[in-house]
This record gives sequence, structure tokens and C-alpha cells, in this order.
Amino acid sequence: MPIVNIKLAKPALTKEQKAELIADITHLLSTKYNKNKERVVVMIEDIESYDIGFGGESVEQIKMKAAK
Repeated sequence: MPIVNIKLAKPALTKEQKAELIADITHLLSTKYNKNKERVVVMIEDIESYDIGFGGESVEQIKMKAAK
């Protein structure tokens, strides 16, 4: 049973975009890798920009600097 965990930085995708992403990943695994689509698990997690960091700074801080 494949389990796919996708983490996305906010702003998040819409419900419709998430549904399409789940369908696309499931289709890929079932057609290309011959996995039973009923067994494919896709989890999407939205992460706040202050919870992600690069080079010692949060993405929120980096965005604030870039906006100046």
C-alpha cells in the first residue's frame, strides 16, 4: 500500500486543487507503477510559512524582507 505524504507551504491549494492532486497522484501510481488505486493513500498537509525555514530564517521572514 503506497502512502504519499505531500507537505505544502501556505497559501494552500483550494479543496478542488487538492482533490485533483490526490486523483493525479493515485492515477500515476496505478498506471505507471501498477499499484491498486484502492490501496493508494495520499495525505496533504498545509504548513504555515513561519514553520518552514531556509538558512536560519523562516519563510515568513524571507517574504517580509523581499517585500521591502
